[in-house]
Amino acid sequence: MNNTTLTIAAVIAFCTQAPAVDIKAITGKPTASDPRFGDKEAWPMLVGDEYFAKEKWPKARLLIWNATAKTSTGGKRPREVCDPKNPANWIDAATGKPADAPPDRETDVILPDAPTPYRVAAAKGESNACRHLTIGRNATLSMEVGHNFSIFGNLWVRHGGTLRCWRGTIFAGNRDTFLRQDWPEDGKLKKMHDERLVTPFDPDPKAKNPWMQDGRPNRSIAVYLVHDKEAGKSTEIIGYVRSLDEVGIKSGTLIVGRDSRFVSMGPATVAVRRGAKVVLMDGAMCSHGKNQIPCGDWGVAAGAEVTGGTPDRPLKRDAYFGLGYRNWQNLPIPESETCNGKHGKRRESAPGETAIYYGYKGYNAAIEGNLTGYPAPGSDARLVVCWQRIAFGGAGNWGRSDEAFLKVFPRIPPKIGLWIGADSMLENVRFDDLRLGGIVTESIETFRRWKNISFGDGCLSNDPEDLVREYRAELPGERVHSTTILAPKKPYTTMPGK
Repeated sequence: MNNTTLTIAAVIAFCTQAPAVDIKAITGKPTASDPRFGDKEAWPMLVGDEYFAKEKWPKARLLIWNATAKTSTGGKRPREVCDPKNPANWIDAATGKPADAPPDRETDVILPDAPTPYRVAAAKGESNACRHLTIGRNATLSMEVGHNFSIFGNLWVRHGGTLRCWRGTIFAGNRDTFLRQDWPEDGKLKKMHDERLVTPFDPDPKAKNPWMQDGRPNRSIAVYLVHDKEAGKSTEIIGYVRSLDEVGIKSGTLIVGRDSRFVSMGPATVAVRRGAKVVLMDGAMCSHGKNQIPCGDWGVAAGAEVTGGTPDRPLKRDAYFGLGYRNWQNLPIPESETCNGKHGKRRESAPGETAIYYGYKGYNAAIEGNLTGYPAPGSDARLVVCWQRIAFGGAGNWGRSDEAFLKVFPRIPPKIGLWIGADSMLENVRFDDLRLGGIVTESIETFRRWKNISFGDGCLSNDPEDLVREYRAELPGERVHSTTILAPKKPYTTMPGK
């Protein structure tokens, strides 16, 4: 990895409109490489217990993108382009002169603010890396199709800046870092998050999910997001961060910071592997951005953990483990000739496929690890397992959007269900929005081993006998896994009294 370089090629003319590099002005304000955590105007959200704020970094080479650089493509239709493969197009902040080599994983990088948009696009088929990365207003760093982008330090995407990675964005290394992307400037999404407002269902198949179309096109920082840090080392999300598809927490700790949000917009599971951890701080939520009818939103492996706060950073307010919901009432959805997504016809449906995708079919989380809340002394704050409050249906780009589906989906009440393993331990957890039978586990005795469990007003009952479905009683002697589907039962697929 040490020899990995951030080799970049851009094919864009308007970047020549950016101003000349003013090193003093660019480095004179907080950046990912020089955050200046004591600057309360730049960091009003800090409390002082954040791990990344205590990290000490050795000095490294700092390169600033020279957006005024240009060459000609030649050929029959020549045009001006930026050529970042040329080290001369990077300015070494220490000398003010062109760099002698492009960035690598030990290099800090700044794409400075500019009055007009410009884009730096990594060549297709090349893996890229850097240490700290700052992306300024009107700047776009685009990792083209083919390989991954690894970040070993802090990432700060300023308002109006964009990071695109068409494959995997990997957070790696052996240090505590931050991933900061501020909430959209109009304040609408932040208000929805803070007040836990419901994003209502829109029957228009062309309607845009506001958590996806938030005023910053292509705001997602990854198609596939991977956390692969050393054990005990963390990346803390500050603001609003979004991934388009799969999320793999392979190792280390992914923290969603206070009043921050991480949303996966695709149909894949947020997978937390053995030994890895997700921590949700006060007012934070991690969830999908739709109700993934065919897919589980979360997969927490044995030996993995999702916590609200930590022992040394306890909760003073609730933290939210967000789930979508499924067709838990088993409402009939008319057969569709094709499986349609926004990309149109994908393939012919196999017989019965609609039932597989949109019938009862399981639960939205498979928990084999632990769920733990760490409330501060005297606080009743909890790790809250709840509906994510975004009333969009389907399954990312792959779900149905035909009229028949859109007529039935609004009739499905937003009540959640999850499968919890017999060896999982839960403590200081509140369940909101549970359907009847919404907790599937080995037996009621398993549930009674958990500590300090409560049910919110959004649950269809507050009686564990109504809410816990015992798979051992229904499948005695059989090998049962989180993928095992229990048949629908009337008490679990209808509303009370109906």
